[in-house]
Amino acid sequence: MARKHRGHQRRWDRARVRADASSIAALVLVLTLGLLAAACDARPNAPTAPDAPLPLAPADASPRPIIALDPPAMEHASRDADLPAGGGAAAGVAEQGAQAAHVRLGEEFALPPGAELGPDAPLVEPPGPQEAAAAPLGSAAAPAAEAALTGPRRIGAASPPPVTARQVAIVDEASGALLYGQDERARVAPASLTKIATALVALERAPDLSRRVVATISGSAMAARDGSSIMGLEPGREVSLTTLLYGLMLPSGNDAAEQIALVLGGTREQYVAWMNEKVAELGLQDTHFVNPSGMDAAGHYASAYDMALLARAAMQDETFRQLAGAARYRGDGYTLANLNRLIGSYPGADGVKIGRTRAAGRTIVASASRDGHRVYVSLMHSQDLVADSTALFEWAWRTFAW
Repeated sequence: MARKHRGHQRRWDRARVRADASSIAALVLVLTLGLLAAACDARPNAPTAPDAPLPLAPADASPRPIIALDPPAMEHASRDADLPAGGGAAAGVAEQGAQAAHVRLGEEFALPPGAELGPDAPLVEPPGPQEAAAAPLGSAAAPAAEAALTGPRRIGAASPPPVTARQVAIVDEASGALLYGQDERARVAPASLTKIATALVALERAPDLSRRVVATISGSAMAARDGSSIMGLEPGREVSLTTLLYGLMLPSGNDAAEQIALVLGGTREQYVAWMNEKVAELGLQDTHFVNPSGMDAAGHYASAYDMALLARAAMQDETFRQLAGAARYRGDGYTLANLNRLIGSYPGADGVKIGRTRAAGRTIVASASRDGHRVYVSLMHSQDLVADSTALFEWAWRTFAW
């Protein structure tokens, strides 16, 4: 009986040893697997294959789309018979930019719900640093966001009408926003749009416009020499600065421009330097003058956009508005008529200047007001200033709301 009990005990002991060994093996296996997992987690990432695509981080902001607009394929026509000639060759006048217009979509502006964007739909561009240089009124700069808040909103999706002008800029008065542009920053000959700067500098530099001066410039000699448009000055004739300014702005007198420069600047060079200082002050990046009249010359250029901003700055001066918006002037024996045919014919037209030379073709910055809002249309190389301006004004009134 005792021997039988001892046999059972030995079998039990062997079974327990086998169970303990299995437990130890299982524990070792668990520990081994844990160590292997930890090693895998700590292992450096495997190198990416050279051609493997990498995940892209989201961009901070979406790029602003650019829409190319093909301008009307029209050849530049001959001069208007009723506008005075300019004259002179435009040697070295820089003309930059392709013949396609580039209109950027501003994030602050959007089409109305349901409106579709056509391939050539113009879009509002909020004012950048250059636009802000002329806004708000009387200051050198203004934040683009502030201008965007006060600018017009687009209510129509219609494209602007085709025009003959190669360069176009439409600018809102209150905000300085570019409502539409076609090759608007191209540097081209501006012709007598130059005289906007000539008049603006004169108003800032002449404290007394009733001052009388004795003319030293012969208008008839200038007209005979280079075809200048003139008000009719002759040496020895006494005129007021007011009359000179009307002679500058209405009949676009080159003789008046030269006389004003000599009277106020002492020298032509000094006066032109003042004009370029004003250009820099306003932040006009595509404009440079070498004479006070706008005659074609190397290094004398401007853009349609800059001229719209220049006119906008000048029109803040009450006296300038009177000069630019007058249909006629009589004084000091002169009877002067405004060559801007929109004045008196287009409802709300109130300025500002036309021009024409061989290199520039026909140019204009026109202003018009409706329901208390003023818009500027600036055109270069136009074949029909009145038709082009009228069509673009009408498009602006229909397309934007203030």
